[in-house]
Amino acid sequence: MAEQEKQEKTGTAVFLVPDANHAASTAPSLTNEGSDGVSDTTAAPPLSPGHGESAMPQDKKEEALENLEDDWENDPANARNWPTAKRWTAMLIVSLYTLIPPLASSMMAPGLPDLAVKYGIESPTVVALTLSIFLLSFALGVSVSETLLFLNKLTCFPIRQPLVLAPLSEMYGRTWVLHIGNLITLGFSLGCAYAPTTGSFIAFRFLSGFSGSAPVAIGGGSVSDLFSERERASAMALYSIGPLLGPAIGPVAGGFITQKIGIRWVFIVIAITCGVASLVGIPLLQETYAPVIRLRRAAKSSDPEAAAKLHPALQVAHGNK
Repeated sequence: MAEQEKQEKTGTAVFLVPDANHAASTAPSLTNEGSDGVSDTTAAPPLSPGHGESAMPQDKKEEALENLEDDWENDPANARNWPTAKRWTAMLIVSLYTLIPPLASSMMAPGLPDLAVKYGIESPTVVALTLSIFLLSFALGVSVSETLLFLNKLTCFPIRQPLVLAPLSEMYGRTWVLHIGNLITLGFSLGCAYAPTTGSFIAFRFLSGFSGSAPVAIGGGSVSDLFSERERASAMALYSIGPLLGPAIGPVAGGFITQKIGIRWVFIVIAITCGVASLVGIPLLQETYAPVIRLRRAAKSSDPEAAAKLHPALQVAHGNK
């Protein structure tokens, strides 16, 4: 007691070292006694951070996904690994599809006076509308598709509209959007040729422009599917010929056709051009969009569910398709 008072007066700290026997008696026991009284000592190894039981499967999953991506880079089904002739054939078909809408937009311009006589149009504004309504719907189709596709990639909620062409191409593939858009343009061009009234003619022109915007909206994506960054310049040059050459050829051809056989045949010729493009494109143009190709191949495998689990990133990008 006197020693404790002395230490309190001097301000020195006292550190108590526990006795070894006392520590052993108070420490928690790691031994489990069985029913027979025999103790079974189990020592759990310490787990360092990041090395738990769930860390290794996740690492293996990421490694498997990386291996899949590496395999796809060298896969013959990848559009960038197609033979050179096949890739350039696909590029020519896409360029042909892209040529038709600009050609159709300006081909009827020399025949506007004959069109006004045919439908009895007296207003210059309505006459100009029959020509410009195509470009209005064409611009709406391209701009709306590209805008919603951009928003679809930025937001976590995918935007899916039935008449938006670019997002549809990333859900169902680019090829059939191109084919169907061209066939719809064919039908609406025939509708313009045989429209009975001014209102029906303007409606068919509007719908023809909207369906014709498909190649312009998604053609650049087809170029990137087929060619790497180093090879893309020549392909983009070929792809750009259509939008540049169509407005130049259209008025010349339209003036000749209107003068010789009449304004109706301008739209019939456009429909024939669409038909020729479809006859060439449908058999020869295959799907180029990589995620759609991989999902289709997974769906055709012997175990579609197991194959789909190997592509979770693709499932997220395409919903539950």
